[in-house]
Amino acid sequence: FCQASGVKILDEVLQAFNELKTRHTSRYLLLGLVNSDREIGVLKKAPLTAPYEEFLADLKAYQDQGRGVYGVYDIEYELESKQKRNKLVFVSWGPDNLPIRQRMLIASSKNDLRRKLQGVHKEMQASELGEITEDCMIEVCRQGDLGSN
Repeated sequence: FCQASGVKILDEVLQAFNELKTRHTSRYLLLGLVNSDREIGVLKKAPLTAPYEEFLADLKAYQDQGRGVYGVYDIEYELESKQKRNKLVFVSWGPDNLPIRQRMLIASSKNDLRRKLQGVHKEMQASELGEITEDCMIEVCRQGDLGSN
């Protein structure tokens, strides 16, 4: 339950997140407002083979519907040492052209949702696709990594 917005986080969200975190069964999750904007549920579990461009296309599709969403992306990247890393990145997607009520619900529910998702490594907030490119996400993930100069 999100204190600031009164929106309930469905159990399916935590189940899908824990599956992603422990078993890496999906490339990403899209989470959003469902049931007349009273609850946050799972909108999509993308297959492991889904390219980053599909994630961006999904964000754009929800923007075109006038809806903001949250994403949890399981990104794999390489350090300069060629060592591979995986990190879970929480994304809050709230474009400026969304209806005011939608933007307010996305913003006011974000912190409570984020706190429930134990094990997220990094967080990003974006209102334009250019702020959430794959390179941007990798850059955010590399911050604080040893050997990633």
